[in-house]
Amino acid sequence: MARDKQKTPAQAQRSKLMVAIRARGEQGTNIWVVRPPFQSKDLILNSDPQFEAFYLLEGEPSFREVNYLPQWYEVQAEGLPWQPTKPFAVVTTLDGHELRVDLAFDSPSPAGGFAAPIAPNVGIVVVNLHVLNKYIQRVENWRRVIPCIRRARLHGTAAIERQILVMLHRVERATLRSLYANFGDDNAGIFFGAIAMLLRKRELCSDLDTRPWSMHTCVWSAEA
Repeated sequence: MARDKQKTPAQAQRSKLMVAIRARGEQGTNIWVVRPPFQSKDLILNSDPQFEAFYLLEGEPSFREVNYLPQWYEVQAEGLPWQPTKPFAVVTTLDGHELRVDLAFDSPSPAGGFAAPIAPNVGIVVVNLHVLNKYIQRVENWRRVIPCIRRARLHGTAAIERQILVMLHRVERATLRSLYANFGDDNAGIFFGAIAMLLRKRELCSDLDTRPWSMHTCVWSAEA
């Protein structure tokens, strides 16, 4: 009698992820595992829109903190009923207000929903397909910005971050190319990691909602 074929580590991991997805009342077709830039745990996402929503929130300049809800990290003890609108995260805005972000990709997509910056009296922000279509450039850019953070986290970037902020206080706005000219080639990874960290900590502003991430990206101090 033929033995049951043993799963490879990759297959076993995929099966584990599928259990987590089904526990949320979903049937996964695409599985994405992403890690928030300053955390050590992965989010388990199961559609392209969910994947894009992650980068949308990470790049939202009015959100200082983004805290994803526990069900997106781990397997639940018991399954949840299917819902067209799913709570995704609780965010803290620059002025200290907390908002809940809901995903609504399986329900009709109204023209409203997400806006930036968020009005402080809004308690729930809805991200739907209309929103993702509106912020295509941001999503694409932050798919490249966050890896810069992750690569640089093992190195000290505090000194370069301070240098960048001092330079921008003098010139107000600058391109990455002009800033990078002040650093040696050996520090390229650290430099771009420092820029990415300052953007994510909302100490820098940028034109990443409208132009591609490149040496021509323009940045300026959030205090300007």
